Amino acid sequence: MLSDYLAVISYKYLRKFAFDKMIELEVPESVADFIEGRVPKRIGAKHYMALARQANKFYPRYAEYIAELREEASILAA
Repeated sequence: MLSDYLAVISYKYLRKFAFDKMIELEVPESVADFIEGRVPKRIGAKHYMALARQANKFYPRYAEYIAELREEASILAA
């Protein structure tokens, strides 16, 4: 049944949902872009490492939200 819904939803909308949710959770846009792989390939190493450190700091907010969402979805499915 879940696969029926996934077949209809385009991946670009899932990516947009993730980005919008990260912004809502007060993750800076540059960090959200980095987490989603939207940073230029020719970014400097120093800048890349700074974004990686920030991503390590902010990603747990989004991961916690996803864990809560999954828990809520399993409660609704039961």
